[in-house]
Amino acid sequence: MAWYQSEIFWTVVKIALTFFVLITGAAYYTLMERKWAGYFQDRYGPNRAGWGGFFQPLADGIKFLTKMETIPRNVDTVLFLLAPAVSVVSAILLWAAIPFTPVLNLGPKAEPILGSQQFILQTLNPNAGILFVFAIGSLAVYGIMLAGWSSNNKYSLLGSVRSTAQMISYELTLGMSVIPIVLMAGHLDLYKIIEAQKETWFLFTLPGFIAFWLFVISMFAETNRLPFDLAEAESELVVGFHTEYGGFKFALFFIAEYMNMITLSFLAALLFLGGWNIPFFIPVNLHGEWWAPLVGVFFYVLKALFFVFLFVWVRWSLPRFRYDQLMHLGWRVLLPIALANIFLAGIYVYVG
Repeated sequence: MAWYQSEIFWTVVKIALTFFVLITGAAYYTLMERKWAGYFQDRYGPNRAGWGGFFQPLADGIKFLTKMETIPRNVDTVLFLLAPAVSVVSAILLWAAIPFTPVLNLGPKAEPILGSQQFILQTLNPNAGILFVFAIGSLAVYGIMLAGWSSNNKYSLLGSVRSTAQMISYELTLGMSVIPIVLMAGHLDLYKIIEAQKETWFLFTLPGFIAFWLFVISMFAETNRLPFDLAEAESELVVGFHTEYGGFKFALFFIAEYMNMITLSFLAALLFLGGWNIPFFIPVNLHGEWWAPLVGVFFYVLKALFFVFLFVWVRWSLPRFRYDQLMHLGWRVLLPIALANIFLAGIYVYVG
């Protein structure tokens, strides 16, 4: 078998492709947000670097790379440097388990190149993919916690403590909102969860509809975005847990936040909107053409882009919660509803 037919080679190709798309997507997500923010506020967004601001992410990257790196006095240097790395690595690893395409049957012509006739853009396919996602996602809190703890700054510490309590609280609701989906799909495998929605998206079931809103609200809190950006509240904490960070170290936190938003957008589309499945149209059965599943992939990306836009829409539309309101909503409203919805999903699966 030739080297280019080996599974290791194609795994490396998938990793490189996913990493390139992720980094590029996160960079241009910042441009999209600034453009949309300008539109919402009736002002110009970035419009100078490149064609109408197209090269603005490149200019930002050069700026972060060339700024002087500083480490304040009396910080815990090891943890101070480790914190942004933990945040961005956990954000990147989440993409390993997400399936971006169904199995593509490319036919006999692909076998001399791929070593098989099938291809799927998914780096890792664990049987318990949803557990992998939540296990890796829970590591993100350590990056923020270590950043605040090691900075020797009271504002940073308060921001990290707020974020830790917030993320742990809403991770409970986020995780419980997915349990009804797992019950209805009968699988923990993300690919099989999508396949279980060929006939009906889970959003169109009562437990799925309730779980959808619990998931959407919780994902805003998990990413520290308005109206739940208490960890970075400028009017109270300067900029919160990353007050002492500048240059490329700050850029890593920035990139990790946008990566996590893209990841949760794809997860929402995957879990509730059928992934690449389209109602009344199953692309895989379109005359057996190899490109037919790509039609579904196109709509999968559109569904994810809706949630990408939703993050920006909410940020520039709603005011920030008070911290006591944030915790009250998480523990006394969303969590009881999530528990009741698991019971409802059990009844739905048993009766159905």
